[in-house]
Amino acid sequence: MSSEALSRPAVVRRPNPFQALMAVICIPMAILVPVWVVAGRVLFGISGPMLSILAFTLGPVLLLLLLFSGVKTVANAVKTRPFGAPLKTSALLLTTYLVAFGFGFTVPDFGENGGSVLTALAGESALGMSIALCNPLGIISIALSITVTVVCYRDAKYARH
Repeated sequence: MSSEALSRPAVVRRPNPFQALMAVICIPMAILVPVWVVAGRVLFGISGPMLSILAFTLGPVLLLLLLFSGVKTVANAVKTRPFGAPLKTSALLLTTYLVAFGFGFTVPDFGENGGSVLTALAGESALGMSIALCNPLGIISIALSITVTVVCYRDAKYARH
């Protein structure tokens, strides 16, 4: 080894509150986001068969993916100084949460107490927009959840902090 390689100073990251916040909230959000997607409509008096459908399909998948990524993000953040998730991972986590919340906001239920949170707030005229938005948001939220899980495991493997 050359003396140049040994004398290089260690890379020191500056503390970033956003990165630290994302590392702190990623496990609670891994539980809150799927609960919102599955049952958030109940808070607005909307219930129906879609609650059961989501509880046995999308909810567990979203929970597992976000929980795996959350646990890995916290484990990676604990190993770094200052404490925090990598910036790209933090931005990806935030985007995933926002898209999934948007899906929970727009996913309509059918039946007697049907509708979505959007229709509960904006009226029945928003049902078409709610239906149009929910499918892309659902697909994107699952794709982002898979992506963020892969990125979190790659962060640990390649120590990108």
